[in-house]
Amino acid sequence: MKKIQMTAPAKLNICLEVVKKYSDGFHEIRSIMMKSQNLYDTVVVEFNENSESIAIECDNPDVPTDEQNICWKVAQKYFSRIDKRVGIKIIITKKIPMLAGLGGGSSDGASVLLALNEYFENVLSEEELVKIASEVGKDIPFFLQDAFAAYVSGAGEGVESIFNFPNLQILVVNPKEEIGTPWAYGQLDQRQWFMDSDDRKKLSLSMKENAHTLDDIVQYVYNDFAFVAQEQCYVIGEIKNAMRAFGARAASISGKGPTVFGIFESSEELQKTKEILQKQYPEFFISEF
Repeated sequence: MKKIQMTAPAKLNICLEVVKKYSDGFHEIRSIMMKSQNLYDTVVVEFNENSESIAIECDNPDVPTDEQNICWKVAQKYFSRIDKRVGIKIIITKKIPMLAGLGGGSSDGASVLLALNEYFENVLSEEELVKIASEVGKDIPFFLQDAFAAYVSGAGEGVESIFNFPNLQILVVNPKEEIGTPWAYGQLDQRQWFMDSDDRKKLSLSMKENAHTLDDIVQYVYNDFAFVAQEQCYVIGEIKNAMRAFGARAASISGKGPTVFGIFESSEELQKTKEILQKQYPEFFISEF
């Protein structure tokens, strides 16, 4: 029985701008996204040529193991696209918090897609994989590319790798609360009056073009969801202020939240802040990114 093991990293939106609502209900974005080198799920795909079933196992009981799971959805679409089928068991070991704006489910799905294509000797091109991914989840295409940072546009399907992006000292704090994606986008649709203004500064594009040093990065850190996320989860503002107070050069949220991240000058400052926040918020998920 063949088995392929993949690492499924978390992601951060260092900058995120929502600039248009499409007629299909999705939104056009501009974003700088990066993958974690420290925070990731592990996904193992076992192949059985004597079966055509899909099974999912996960050590987190809150993760669906049926057709609702992104991994199941991408596998079904992959098999349909190549008109071949094999039995698979997907075993997920979760480290990335769920519903946190860190892309854990999307990263797991991308890992399954890459494992399937490896098994079938790369029968589908990267462009075809991106098309499958986009049909299931708009964050998935980002995880299909090699570079750990990218400029993401469109509804998430436009991914331009950034190969000179600097390594950053990042701390993430997840308060284990939930912010609904439909609710968050609905709030922006109603209240972000400047969403599609031509006069908006293209912060993500500026970061992409000037992302050489820490000083370059911190001036463009931004997230359109920040104000609605803090209304829904008040502790976000508290955590951001604490990070800045203890030395973060910038602090924001990833995705629609509620995960907060801080960018630090040094590993020593990050570790000191981590210890302080762990004492203050013992129930929160706190980790180096």
